[in-house]
Amino acid sequence: MDRGVSFPRTLAEKLIRENTEMSGPFRWQPLQGDGSERAFYRVASQTDSLVLVWSPLDEPSFPNENDSYVYMGRHLYERGIPVPKIYGYWRTEGLTLVEDLGSVHLQDVVTSDGGKIPSLYRRAVDLLLELQLRATHDLDTSYCFDTVAYDQQFIINRELEYFRQSFLVGALGLEVDFAHVEREFSLLALRASEGDGRLFFLHRDFQSRNLMLKGELLYLIDFQGARLGPPQYDLAALLLDPYVQLPEPLQKELLLGYSKNFCDLVGISANDFLERYPHVALCRQLQILAAFAFLTKVKGRVHFAQYIGPAWKRLRTLLTETTCSDYQVLIGLVQSQSDEKIAKLAVELEREAQRAASSSEH
Repeated sequence: MDRGVSFPRTLAEKLIRENTEMSGPFRWQPLQGDGSERAFYRVASQTDSLVLVWSPLDEPSFPNENDSYVYMGRHLYERGIPVPKIYGYWRTEGLTLVEDLGSVHLQDVVTSDGGKIPSLYRRAVDLLLELQLRATHDLDTSYCFDTVAYDQQFIINRELEYFRQSFLVGALGLEVDFAHVEREFSLLALRASEGDGRLFFLHRDFQSRNLMLKGELLYLIDFQGARLGPPQYDLAALLLDPYVQLPEPLQKELLLGYSKNFCDLVGISANDFLERYPHVALCRQLQILAAFAFLTKVKGRVHFAQYIGPAWKRLRTLLTETTCSDYQVLIGLVQSQSDEKIAKLAVELEREAQRAASSSEH
């Protein structure tokens, strides 16, 4: 977002009044947007409330991120996937008006009441199954603003190299050039992207911060980065979610149950699904560590630092799988860094981000 552009509140209020039944004085409440550059506002009247998303993009070309968000949201809504209804989109102004789902994320519920984890996560994997089965059909990939598919080159450039540059080099300060990891990165990307060639709707960040509870219903948000990809990826994002530390037995139960149900319905081998899963999961775990380091160190998003340690421990566990035994260079790099060192790194990154934020305020 261009921070030099002022939020067009007067215009936004005019558009809301013209396109909804909301009237009377409005109350404006800024909302936290996690890692997004977009700005979110809850706009409430005496009787209603909606959420306004503001993302002015200097991109006349089609599609931009906003185009993708609106298309994906409407595509999912029309197929019965619980997502916020989109009431209006003003492309030039970068404004999108959507249903207000409240403020309760899946993470909030299960971290305050661990007893709800099994039932809510079974519901989450049921939602994922519906998403992959219903939303894949008739998906217009011309609206995917950030590549149409999760393929081998995307994995290398946007997940594995991201991990090397942002986490190993940028955060840990290790001298690891691409040539040192190139063979293993290529092998991992190949294994994560190969299969029977069938791709499905991929959210790419299907985790507890992007699942919201409104009443008794789970809703999916933050779908603008959707594309086609392997069915294992979103499942791995949910099960390995560092925001919620799922117990290993529950992870295994959900993985086995999902693989059977999904494969029975689409007619593919459950064994093939499970053999590919650790490689896809490893890519996801490297990506999330890179993102946490980048968002904390470069973007100053302090709250991500606390999840670096849990994500690192998940990575260690993944690399003990026999299916990951070919990644000895990566295993060596991870084993060279103790959990204590990673914990200290997270604290240092958090302090740096806090200092930078404090300096910018003054």
